[in-house]
Amino acid sequence: MNQHAILFDLDGTLVDHTSAAHAALQVWSPSIGIEPDFQRWLELDKWGFARFERGETTHLGQRRDRVRAYTGREFTDAQCDEIYTGYLRIYEQSWMAYDDALSCLQRALDTGDPVGILTNGGEVMQQDKMERTGLNLPGLVMLAATTLDSAKPRPEMYTRALAHLNATKATIIGDDWINDVAKPRELGWTAWYIDRTGQDPRTDITTLDQVIF
Repeated sequence: MNQHAILFDLDGTLVDHTSAAHAALQVWSPSIGIEPDFQRWLELDKWGFARFERGETTHLGQRRDRVRAYTGREFTDAQCDEIYTGYLRIYEQSWMAYDDALSCLQRALDTGDPVGILTNGGEVMQQDKMERTGLNLPGLVMLAATTLDSAKPRPEMYTRALAHLNATKATIIGDDWINDVAKPRELGWTAWYIDRTGQDPRTDITTLDQVIF
């Protein structure tokens, strides 16, 4: 077996997570009696996921921790889940794919290589995200952290993804330098670093139209 696979990160690469989160926060924060603080929420998002990626908490646990930190209150787990559901409902309504996402996925599938979505999000939500944004093309394989029982940048996340696709090598496209570029390259993968702002000097591409398969 010497199969090559193509993998995409999802949030920030194919779907505009930041805009959706911002829209949700503007409505959700006042509903729980808090002035919207998007910078604080982004920091907590990174903090929570970093803990999850290191295996220090579960995917659900990092959500609860973020709610407690953002509100400054020690809610029970059940209360955190209920509060976060309010945010999630608006966040889901705000999902939008980037204009270059669908065509890039189709080009990847046209190569004949197995194509997967390698994400640290939960499988149910990420699959729903693909469907709602019109990106769920036939042949795409969802490889979520909750499915592979790991998370980027832990090495087993990548090896399990390859095994799932019956591949031995891969190309990955993503917007997180550590998770989607540095660690994959360390493992011998080809990695395209997308920074849509073009401000990071390490940037390989600023649009998915620039990816060459």
